[in-house]
Amino acid sequence: MMAEFHFLRPEWFYAAIPALALYLLIRYRQGRGSAWERTIDPALLPYLLETNGGKPSRNPRVLLLFAWLIGITALAGPVWEQTPQPVHEREDALVIILDLTRSMYSTDVKPNRLVRARRKLLDLLDGRVEGVTGLVVFAGDAHLVSPLTDDAKTIAELIPAVSPEIMPAPGSKLAPAITLAHKLFIDAGISSGRILIVTDEIRDVAQAQAIARQNRYAFPVSVLAVGTTQGAPILDPTLGYMRADNGQMIIPKVNMDSLREFASVAGGRFSAMTLVDTDLEFLLADQPLDDVQAFRETDRDFDIWYEEGPWLLLLLLPLAALGFRRGWLWQIGFICFLVPVDRAEASLWDDLWLTADQQGKQLLEANAPDIAAEKFENPAWKATASYRAENFDAASQTFSTLTTPDAAYNTGNALAKAGKYEEAINAYEKSLEQDPDQDDAKFNKALVEELLKSEQEQQQQEGEGDDQQSSDDQQQNESEADQNQDSESQQNQDDQDQESQDAEQQKAQEQQQAEQQEQEQEEGEAQDQQSAESDSAPLSDEEQQALEQWLRKVPDDPGGLLRRKFEMQYQERLNRGNSTKNDASNW
Repeated sequence: MMAEFHFLRPEWFYAAIPALALYLLIRYRQGRGSAWERTIDPALLPYLLETNGGKPSRNPRVLLLFAWLIGITALAGPVWEQTPQPVHEREDALVIILDLTRSMYSTDVKPNRLVRARRKLLDLLDGRVEGVTGLVVFAGDAHLVSPLTDDAKTIAELIPAVSPEIMPAPGSKLAPAITLAHKLFIDAGISSGRILIVTDEIRDVAQAQAIARQNRYAFPVSVLAVGTTQGAPILDPTLGYMRADNGQMIIPKVNMDSLREFASVAGGRFSAMTLVDTDLEFLLADQPLDDVQAFRETDRDFDIWYEEGPWLLLLLLPLAALGFRRGWLWQIGFICFLVPVDRAEASLWDDLWLTADQQGKQLLEANAPDIAAEKFENPAWKATASYRAENFDAASQTFSTLTTPDAAYNTGNALAKAGKYEEAINAYEKSLEQDPDQDDAKFNKALVEELLKSEQEQQQQEGEGDDQQSSDDQQQNESEADQNQDSESQQNQDDQDQESQDAEQQKAQEQQQAEQQEQEQEEGEAQDQQSAESDSAPLSDEEQQALEQWLRKVPDDPGGLLRRKFEMQYQERLNRGNSTKNDASNW
């Protein structure tokens, strides 16, 4: 108990300074006596001034000081015990559907529609402080980028990677994306939520409207239009300006009326994309919700300190009773002093009054995670601070000491960031064994598995390339030898007199080739020895830094992982007959 003892508001002890000053001032003035006592002869004082007859003084200055100090201690908030407090947050579920057709490369808004849509989504995610968010993309088919999660920052990291190149099927089908969004809500046990479509055109209007209309009250669909009614050519980064079969340049135009009508039928709102946040404020404005469903209790608890200060006020009850005695009206001022005020800001005395975890939390909020990791004693907070400081090895080691599913999931994230993909997969599997419904662990596990597979294929290709290069070198040497022999034969036939000279030249060439082969062999052996020594010897700081930069390729190419994931999903749907292969010319 004493190890956790501290004050929540230690600044209140500054109020003891005026209390002591007032007490000393009253005592000094009463010690000096009145002005008459200093002027009249002491022999005449008993006859000229009335006295209390030797009775003890009832001056309450000592009790006043005592009550003042008790009140200050109570207001400072003495605590030594924490109690779990359930965390509630608004049940604001949102699924974003992003159009990734080739028309998003249209340049009627600068630099193009896709870049403007990405920026708008980053602004949206930055403002999502409550609720859960999911992301779905569509072109010729719909694919899930992120399930419903309260970690909007993770989705924001994937936004720059989404582009039409990661979509396996060309075309524009919104209906499967709306169906997938409804499935996300149902799988998460959410009875009401919102869908936001960011697009420039809806081609399968009838099918998409039919699906959206069925759930327009529980899951209204809003539309954010990107682009202009005039349109502009499609400038694909790899294909250039896109043209039709007749050679005419394709200029997609945005039909605002059609998109507005779709949003009205789907129970949502419509807005054209703007440079400011007025479009998002309108589309995501709070709508009347049932009071029971307005907030939900999360799986996490927030520990708060239980204040013991109010119990100290019981010591003031006897003094309050004495306040009814005549001449003790000073109690009124003391009661005014105890009026509650807002909590004071932290002062320079934090190190004296705050626990190590509280100090670490303040450092973490001040964007100093490396220092916070040293301050924290709680292993979960310590690991979180190490992760934010990009000290992934320390974070994974600390997370691994905990036994919760979230700790195993965070261990996998830290190991993946550190480039230890196989260990990360094992950590995700451990998390799923404890909590099979953890969608984030499933998603990250699939990403890391794809990355590990890609890395192994790359290493295999590099090995095959080395073998091919050595084979080409051997063939080149054989060809050179054949050419030398042909030239020698021709030279002997043309000029017999130069036979001895040619023999000497041939001997010199053979000797030179032998020396060159011997030198290459020695260099290869030295290189192998150096490689073996580098494997066994510790790496230098520069080599370690280069290795870490190479290993941290997990977030550098999330688009490649998403592309391979979508290709596998699309192939599985084709095999099951749940999807049809579109014409590749249907951009």
